[in-house]
Amino acid sequence: MPIIQTIDIKPVSFKLKKPFVTAAGRKTETHNVQIMLHLSDGTRGLSEASSSIAMPSESQENMIVSLKSMIPELRGKSIENYRELVATSWRLQSLHPTAAAAMECAILDAYARSLDQPLADFLGGKGTEIETDLTLSLLSPKELFAQARDAAKNGFRQLKVKLSGQVPKEDCERMKAVRKGAPRATLVADGNQGFGLSQAMEFFHELKRAQIAITFLEQPFRKHDLRTMRLFRQRTHLPVFADEAILSAADAVRLFEAEAADGVNIKVAKSGLLGALDIIHIAQRFKKRLAIGCMEESKVGLAASVHLACGTGAFEWVDLDSVFLLKPTSQRGGFTMKGCKLSVKGIRAGIGI
Repeated sequence: MPIIQTIDIKPVSFKLKKPFVTAAGRKTETHNVQIMLHLSDGTRGLSEASSSIAMPSESQENMIVSLKSMIPELRGKSIENYRELVATSWRLQSLHPTAAAAMECAILDAYARSLDQPLADFLGGKGTEIETDLTLSLLSPKELFAQARDAAKNGFRQLKVKLSGQVPKEDCERMKAVRKGAPRATLVADGNQGFGLSQAMEFFHELKRAQIAITFLEQPFRKHDLRTMRLFRQRTHLPVFADEAILSAADAVRLFEAEAADGVNIKVAKSGLLGALDIIHIAQRFKKRLAIGCMEESKVGLAASVHLACGTGAFEWVDLDSVFLLKPTSQRGGFTMKGCKLSVKGIRAGIGI
């Protein structure tokens, strides 16, 4: 098997089509970092680490420093020992998960390419196509109505709506506007840790009065507040999914043993690919539900998540929409897009970029 010869780290930035607003903040541009591994036989491995509003410590500058610190211990090692290489990346940079996860994705892309195997096949080979939702920012009801209507016209059948958590009636008005703009869409509400228990309860009752059904409420409370998540589930029986609360399989076990969530939203950018497989296993063991999400990755960064979703076939809700939120780039390969459908069919090896 070939060895890792060099690792290139490159900062990249992408503008968003519209400002992206959540309860945690606002951004108009994402500052990411791309990684390219070069193996001794000419094979390459490619990935991208994304900055995120939800993880402010994962700045472009911090990710570059973290990634560069891994190079000495990875260079010269055989790609055949990919598990050891991945473990080394996480050991060195466990406090910077986006950097460790991106290095892992580059390693596994290179390994799958060396096998001449699509990454989706390496991760299970269950399928080649998924359907993604579209995320709608924390906006006024009028703006949300227009965006939901446009999304429905463009073929999106699932919409995730960002909420503030501060004024339940206003958040319910946002959900009403989305329902009016896309009357046939399946909806998810995302609190991004913005709710307190009383606000969440009021929001729940407002939804009931408005007769608006949602598939689940994502991360309404602070990520460490499992007690409030459990209380809300017990009082409402509304499905609650964790997002910021989960980085690892250990987090998943703790979450489910506390009866704090009905499911989890896995992000490769937080957990890596092998970690995501572990979380899937834990969720299935506890008979819990699964969603997959993303940050603000370009096609280079999103491809690994698309391959994971296709390869495992494990996710009932797919939120891999960053390529629809960023302004178009010249990137090719990785997956094809047709409306809300993402496909890895025809990829010959690795992520295909």
